[in-house]
Amino acid sequence: MPGPRATTTPNHTVPLIWYARCPTLTAIGLVANRGVFQREFLRENVNLVSVRETNTPSVRQGHLDHTLPNLVREADAATALWAYGQNARSRLLAIGRTWHAVTVVARPRGHVSSLRDLIGRRLSLPKEAGTFSPAQVRALRAWETVLSVAHVSQQDVEFAPVVADHPSVPFGDIARREVEALLSGHTDVAILFGAKGLELARSAHLHIVHRFEARAIQASPHLSGLVELRALTVDHPLLDGSPEVVARITGNLLKAASWAESFPREALRQVAVEGKVEEADATEAYDGLIAEGARLGLDSERREEIAALSQWLKTRHLVPDALDPEAWERPEVLEAARHGLKAVA
Repeated sequence: MPGPRATTTPNHTVPLIWYARCPTLTAIGLVANRGVFQREFLRENVNLVSVRETNTPSVRQGHLDHTLPNLVREADAATALWAYGQNARSRLLAIGRTWHAVTVVARPRGHVSSLRDLIGRRLSLPKEAGTFSPAQVRALRAWETVLSVAHVSQQDVEFAPVVADHPSVPFGDIARREVEALLSGHTDVAILFGAKGLELARSAHLHIVHRFEARAIQASPHLSGLVELRALTVDHPLLDGSPEVVARITGNLLKAASWAESFPREALRQVAVEGKVEEADATEAYDGLIAEGARLGLDSERREEIAALSQWLKTRHLVPDALDPEAWERPEVLEAARHGLKAVA
């Protein structure tokens, strides 16, 4: 784990900065598709490039384990914690929450009509290639929540692995493979997430056992395992060398939520484009929570959620026991970004 934080003076401007995000709702997604980064640094030698724009394996792998130089990433918090535990290269700037529909599905004309019917069933558990599987972590946390709601013990079910692509593959086919495994009889029940999950459930004519709506997930602490935590992170050499640039990038991301409030129709369209889904499915999946989901922060509640996720990963030996989420945080960047926004206003 890193030692005491050093104060550094910016000594250079990095000409190329990579940014990465997951293919659902993110502040980066709402900002990047509107050319905001390009306008911010129009008169400076700073270019922001999406990881999606390259097929280079080292770049795609480097955004997962945060070894890619000059990287700003807003995506799955579990992967960010794992990467920090691997090399302590990243720094946490802010936390986001994605609330969208989570759908438990079974084969049509099957014998699973309620969550209590999960007893004795084979539950789909995706496992991506590589040393760490974000999809597996997400599914396990979701299944724990679903089983708890149904008052079903994990000893009463069987987890059936479903092999998927490496997590660095953009727009991987994890959900489609789970649907195929379900229809082929390899599994009995699966969990599909978000708008893409709604689309696949409909197109495959799956039986919906239960749907947890976005607003229900937001409102209930018992459904916290269905909330997708996002971590906004940056590699520390970039932060230490160009703190002002990082603060300006962060400031633009902080404005994404208010923009989504002012332009809800356009925000919905952007989220649909990000997820490669129909706007109707995005509308149903996010249930009016796009602007709220785009909001970034580092308040005590969000930090407690990251600490709980870290402990969950430690219990399963997916991150080192010595990992300290507080040492990972750099709250002064968020403060600098907010100060910069006030100065401009």
